[in-house]
Amino acid sequence: MGRNADYSTIIEDAYKRGYDYLEKWKACAPTVFAAVMDAIGYKDSRMAEEVWKATVGLTGGTGNMAIGTCGALAGAAAAIGLSFGFTKDDIEKDVVKMLKLNASVAEVGEMMMKKYGGIHCQDVQFHHWGKAYRFTNPNALLEFIGMSPGKPATPECQQVTADLAKWTVEKIIERNPDFIVLDQ
Repeated sequence: MGRNADYSTIIEDAYKRGYDYLEKWKACAPTVFAAVMDAIGYKDSRMAEEVWKATVGLTGGTGNMAIGTCGALAGAAAAIGLSFGFTKDDIEKDVVKMLKLNASVAEVGEMMMKKYGGIHCQDVQFHHWGKAYRFTNPNALLEFIGMSPGKPATPECQQVTADLAKWTVEKIIERNPDFIVLDQ
């Protein structure tokens, strides 16, 4: 699309998808990854579909343990990483490439820390509810699910996935605008 294009529609689309997709999958990592990929033109990409599958286990602070990185940031990291397009050989020949990629992920993480008090699933939970839930504990999971009766996801978590999808698209626009597919 070029560096001078108006990306506001893509950014808004990523935000909306980040909010809406959580209702479909109830999983932060694949939600953010898909919201970003779909908004920037990879909705029907087999490659993006395969990476999406790998993000499912990163949900709920990794494996629903809630003690790891929030799945929303993990999905963002996957999308940013894919946008750089580095191969194993690229990294072996020049490790600085990986450092640039990781700096982009860290910048999104900093935004998350500023708004949500941290990057771990438990940090985000404490920010929203003053306590955390270990989703591998059936009673804790039932209590968490009970906070949004009749809804497939909590609005608080939807806000997190929406923000992370938006911030990720903004970072891709800043660092890798050529990754965005034309003719959306």
